[in-house]
Amino acid sequence: MTEATKAAKAYATDLDRGLRSVEEAVRVVQRAHDEIARCDQLLSRAQESGRKAAGELGVLLRTRNHTGVPAILDRLDALAAQVARSETDRVLVRRILHGEADGVADARHAPVVPRLTEQDLPRIPSVYDADDTQYETLQDVWESDHALTEEQYGITQQRIQTTADHLRMVVSRAVDSFGTPSAAEALLAEARRACTLWTSCVR
Repeated sequence: MTEATKAAKAYATDLDRGLRSVEEAVRVVQRAHDEIARCDQLLSRAQESGRKAAGELGVLLRTRNHTGVPAILDRLDALAAQVARSETDRVLVRRILHGEADGVADARHAPVVPRLTEQDLPRIPSVYDADDTQYETLQDVWESDHALTEEQYGITQQRIQTTADHLRMVVSRAVDSFGTPSAAEALLAEARRACTLWTSCVR
């Protein structure tokens, strides 16, 4: 075998090796894009299911069925956890494709969680709030009690509506934030607190 033949054979071998390397790189990139597509599909399905659950929550809030709300929140937690696992895979794929570091996506979308506490709600008045007014007749006492009862009812309805609106809003934001797991987790935690507060107003 001449030197020229050897050189040509070595060149062909190197070329073949290079082509195989390129083909393998293309396959890796294709698998990465397929994985991102899978993550996108899972996120889309989870958000669709989440919006359906949010609609069911709205019905429970309108009918004041407080016993059914925790199950809805459980479903949302499960959906969020499923997406969170998938988004971890997405981060790894992005790191392969673009060198993007873990946590970059979440860092760009720091969760903003609206809060609602008992202190934010109007206080329900009681008979102990009354001044030292002296009533001249039983009719005066009855009218005072009636007015207090109406005021208590009105404020209770306001508290129920405020907490229901907050819970509905937080859940809606959580579903929209499924793709940013830290935000979804924080919002669903607030939804649990809001559920407890709303339930205390309904009971």
